[in-house]
Amino acid sequence: MCGVGQARPHPGVAQHPLGPLFYRVHEQGPVRVRLMAGAVLAVSCFFLGLAAWMEPDPRGLGTHQQLGLPPCSSMMLLGYPCPTCGMTTAFSHAVRGRMVAAFGAQPAGLLLALVTVIAAGVSLSVVVSGRVWTVNWFRLSPAKLLIVVIVIAVGSWLYKLAVSL
Repeated sequence: MCGVGQARPHPGVAQHPLGPLFYRVHEQGPVRVRLMAGAVLAVSCFFLGLAAWMEPDPRGLGTHQQLGLPPCSSMMLLGYPCPTCGMTTAFSHAVRGRMVAAFGAQPAGLLLALVTVIAAGVSLSVVVSGRVWTVNWFRLSPAKLLIVVIVIAVGSWLYKLAVSL
């Protein structure tokens, strides 16, 4: 029971000594902030729209060739997929809601597609409200985040290598 003068935590809200992981702030120069967020929103929507326009290749890679790009050199020369093989196919599956097929094409591609959707949503909220989402870097170490990204990228490549064998 809380005594007189003691703050009560909000129900359902986890309290952390270093503060929240993400928080929103009002920025100086809201026009500049909204323009930057609008640019991120436009780029995110462009890539998601492009992925929706392309038909996913049933082989799990090669969808990028619909853009006039050459086939994967690693597959052609060595017979093994490169670290990014299947990314475009995973994006194309993900925008259609086929998450299992997206994971099968390239697990990191599925995660990147989901991050792109989140970036579009956050950017839209900044464009509308003018309030920026900020990361509390005291709680989220950039070095640890980089290690996680590397582990995901290498793990996804090993998955693609294992599947191709």
